[in-house]
Amino acid sequence: NTEMAAPYKNKYREITLALEKGEMLPEAFIFAIQSMCEPVPQGREVVDAWNAMLCGWQQDRFTLLDELKKDYNIYLLSNTNQIHLDYVMRELKEVYQIDNFEDRFFDQCFYSHKMNAWKPEKEIYKQVEAIIGLERSEFIFIDDNSNNVIGAKELGWQAYLHPTNTDLRLTLNNAGIGI
Repeated sequence: NTEMAAPYKNKYREITLALEKGEMLPEAFIFAIQSMCEPVPQGREVVDAWNAMLCGWQQDRFTLLDELKKDYNIYLLSNTNQIHLDYVMRELKEVYQIDNFEDRFFDQCFYSHKMNAWKPEKEIYKQVEAIIGLERSEFIFIDDNSNNVIGAKELGWQAYLHPTNTDLRLTLNNAGIGI
């Protein structure tokens, strides 16, 4: 029943946003999820279910990032949380033998939960600008969420939508980056 689920859906959205903006610690998030469930899951079960939404990696993306980093400064701006970040780092190390994902592929990584803001809020883009120090028009931003692309464009960034499950090279070519 949709009406019965509505309060849970709203609460879920609220706590998810709080986690991804760094306003809620992972432990508090786990407790909040547990309090919404009957029977009450173990903390590990909540974490496993939360991480199950992550879809894995396309290995060719690692090669592409290595190629791009030779000629470009590459930055990661991600709406995420510490639970997902811990999982990603562990998965990359165990499955792909990639120890230092952030330094290997990126000049710097920006995570919503560490910046207390998230895409598409203008605040997160402004924080990135202040740290990197480029003119707004010099940023080339690629994202798979149209709202995030709009948010970046509204600040004057060159922003491109990358449709999910399509070749990233096509989006890069549209952005004027030949590889």
